[in-house]
Amino acid sequence: MNKDRAPHEGQYLTFTLNQQLFGIPIQVVREINQLPEITPVPQAPEAVAGVINLRDKMIPVVDLRRKFDLPVQAYSRETCVIVVDGKQGQVAAIVDSVASVLPLSQAQIEAPPSLVQQSQSSPILGLARAGQQVIVLLNMAVLVDQDFIDEVTDLDSWKGRVTG
Repeated sequence: MNKDRAPHEGQYLTFTLNQQLFGIPIQVVREINQLPEITPVPQAPEAVAGVINLRDKMIPVVDLRRKFDLPVQAYSRETCVIVVDGKQGQVAAIVDSVASVLPLSQAQIEAPPSLVQQSQSSPILGLARAGQQVIVLLNMAVLVDQDFIDEVTDLDSWKGRVTG
């Protein structure tokens, strides 16, 4: 595994999607909020649920279920958004629920199996063991890569797409 992409020990925010546990480094997390009202944007990329107005900032919202091609389900009381910092701005990700912040040691973290180590563009950094649970560690920089962030944060480009 490339050392630049290898997950490092530290604090990880864990959350669930489709009853699977995922983790992201806590340092990329800006905040966690209850699911706010989302304004759909016509003809936005498939994984984009819309935008939210968070403290007078328009922030694109990515539905991670759609991004991972998981079955779509109705939002629940536990559904929330995790706002992460990207190079071009903030992006909010919809998750089923937030689990906890876990400290992970290097001994708990392993490279993903070779069948999921596709390339540098893989959003999977590694796997971690926490008791009997397996946590899929994600690279949010790849998951909402620069091109994707540029596309969803460039609201001016969406203006020409709106029909009617």
